[in-house]
Amino acid sequence: MTDQVSTSGSGFDFQKALFSFEGRLRRSHFWIGWLICLGIGVVAGWIPLIGLVISLGLIWPNLAITVKRLHDMGLSGWLAVIPIVANIVGFIMMFVSVGASALMNSAALENEDPAAIMALIGPMFGIVAILFLVNIGFLLWVGLSEGKPGPNKYGPNPKGL
Repeated sequence: MTDQVSTSGSGFDFQKALFSFEGRLRRSHFWIGWLICLGIGVVAGWIPLIGLVISLGLIWPNLAITVKRLHDMGLSGWLAVIPIVANIVGFIMMFVSVGASALMNSAALENEDPAAIMALIGPMFGIVAILFLVNIGFLLWVGLSEGKPGPNKYGPNPKGL
């Protein structure tokens, strides 16, 4: 339960913010950490195999900053699994719906009927849109919600109030 403000003058302690699950994190520090992870992920995405390993390694810092923001709001860090579970369920639904559409339209697919092909990918677009809304909604909720004033069970207020 440590304060996230460092004494180095930058006001942002990278090590504690990105690698520790303890304490609380200000909104501005959350967005700094999120942008760092996003930038590293985008750059690493251009490197075929190493980029995959780096992207998997970025799961930890993303979870750490999300958990600490939830702590700042006075909530359990376990709420960070909401988008993860939603994505897993969404991908399962996507595979099931595409599989069911492929089975139901198998004769039409052999003739390369455009309507049958759209029947395959139509449900997928809807599920992807729902997943996007869940993920962006969760990100905005965590990133824009005000933290609880004063200390809470997760530590002192990172703003010092």
